[in-house]
Amino acid sequence: MTLSPVDGAPTCVCDAGVTGSMCHTNGTGCDSFTKNCNNQTGGLLQQRNPTCDSAHYSGGLHCCGNGRILLDADQDPGPDLLRYHMKFRFWYQEYVAANATVPAPAQQTAGGTASHNNLPRLYWQTEANAGEYDIPPAFVAPGEHGAVVGYPGWPEGKPTPGTTCTGSCPDGPDCECQHEIRYSWASPGMRLLYAGAHCHAPSCLSMKLYRNGTGTPELVCEMAPVYGGGNVTHDRYDEVGYVELPPCVWGDDAGLEPSFFIPKGEQVFSVKVNNNTHVGHFGEMASWQMRGTPF
Repeated sequence: MTLSPVDGAPTCVCDAGVTGSMCHTNGTGCDSFTKNCNNQTGGLLQQRNPTCDSAHYSGGLHCCGNGRILLDADQDPGPDLLRYHMKFRFWYQEYVAANATVPAPAQQTAGGTASHNNLPRLYWQTEANAGEYDIPPAFVAPGEHGAVVGYPGWPEGKPTPGTTCTGSCPDGPDCECQHEIRYSWASPGMRLLYAGAHCHAPSCLSMKLYRNGTGTPELVCEMAPVYGGGNVTHDRYDEVGYVELPPCVWGDDAGLEPSFFIPKGEQVFSVKVNNNTHVGHFGEMASWQMRGTPF
């Protein structure tokens, strides 16, 4: 194998990323890492997102190790532990194998096929396998030149990577800004029956899933947070400020759109949008948690 520069310009042969030490306040427990941030269009590497390596990491899951208490130095956590209980209720149907003998009065009917099919879990991260990512504020605050965490030396008045704005920015009353990331992958061959987007309120504005088998993107699922209006008499869950993220569901039941098959190898891509007009957000996520069949 021969390696040579192109047109006399330096050519990168191997890039292991940037690393630096993340330590406790007393200098112990140090850790270094470089994440596999996939360099897709609008991806984290192109945006130089701080989550990609320990030299620029600013906040998120790596700060939440076991036993760590995230308080200011002058805040006393106290000696007590918080204990809580969770209760779950599961509804299910008994599985009946193909050609099984079913005693009455069973709800399922035995036949040449089984009563249920497996629904394998399908999972992709718009944050390109980084597990999380940073959403920087749209602009450096006035008078704080270069003070965007993770982007040292960033100039005032220039939108941070991944940001687009409308209105009179950065200081106008009609200024609105959004941060966007994208990620694409090849379908493994799947018939989607459920797709749920995972993102964090209140900055999460939308997540959209597209298929692109013909060269023209087709919207498969769009998720946007729904906020409660306070009409708890009509709906006990409609509390003011309550947020839900309704998933996309397909099937043969009334009110649902029919399921569809996305062939193996067909391009699928995700677009995630957050509000970042005035503030940023550490440890944001943009994953698709889905269920489907391979036929």
